[in-house]
Amino acid sequence: MPETAETQTTKKTKKVQLKDMFAILFSSKIAMVGLVIVLFWVFVALFAPFLTPYTPFEQDWKAPNQGPSAEHILGTDELGRDLWTRLIYGARVVLVVLPVSENISLPGGTAIWGVVVALMIGATLGLIGGYKGGWIDELVMRLLDAMMAIPVILLYLIIVVAIGASAVNVVIAISIVGVPGIARLVRSLTLDIKTREYIRAAETRGESAWFIMFVEILPNTRGPIIIDAMLRIGYAIFAMGTLGFLGLGMPPPSPDWGSMVAKGRAFILTGNPYAALWPSLAIASLVVGLNLLADGIREESMRYQ
Repeated sequence: MPETAETQTTKKTKKVQLKDMFAILFSSKIAMVGLVIVLFWVFVALFAPFLTPYTPFEQDWKAPNQGPSAEHILGTDELGRDLWTRLIYGARVVLVVLPVSENISLPGGTAIWGVVVALMIGATLGLIGGYKGGWIDELVMRLLDAMMAIPVILLYLIIVVAIGASAVNVVIAISIVGVPGIARLVRSLTLDIKTREYIRAAETRGESAWFIMFVEILPNTRGPIIIDAMLRIGYAIFAMGTLGFLGLGMPPPSPDWGSMVAKGRAFILTGNPYAALWPSLAIASLVVGLNLLADGIREESMRYQ
């Protein structure tokens, strides 16, 4: 079936938008540094089984708490498990795979799933509140304000303690904590966009409120939402590390970065800081990389406006 002129125009517009997006990305040195850091962790997470001869649970009883060596390039933990292996398999849980159960896993890491679910719920609430206004907006915003009044770390602890520690429950906790901020962002964008002429035109055509919110308004909020999502993935990774450190993250013997730090800190003063050092650097570098990527894109986007 031949393409219509409208379809060809839409394809050209998408190509131009994609080209502009890459132009913004590559023109920012800060964003490129962040991108390299993030891509490194994505690469090692994707190809973890090919980057190490060990499994994350394999123990070498002859070499517990050892420093870097030819056999174990980053050293071993208190059980003789290879730290490099546990580090890159931990990255898989964060960025690539969500372990639902022992036999079931979903593509997409725990932190990413948490932010995606929060985006879906928060964006919907923000669109409804911002477009509808009135008592609906007041009700939604006051409930979200009440959630934001609770300190974030305390809210994480309450949720995880209430429903238990697992990858799926960590996703639920990240989602609940992230919803208020995303909803407020989308609401503020919606309040601005709904005054535009093309929204008035859609209303004049008799389009439904749901069509206007999700087809006309939501696509025009994607820039700020994408940047905010990158930052939130970093916050989610930091939250996973905090929960793991407190023993409320991934259940053992999962290679959770936070729990690795918690167990490794007991051996810092005995001359083996590596078990705590490497996962700490992993968390810090990935969060910093995401923040640099988001900040660089945001700065360049403002220059292009």
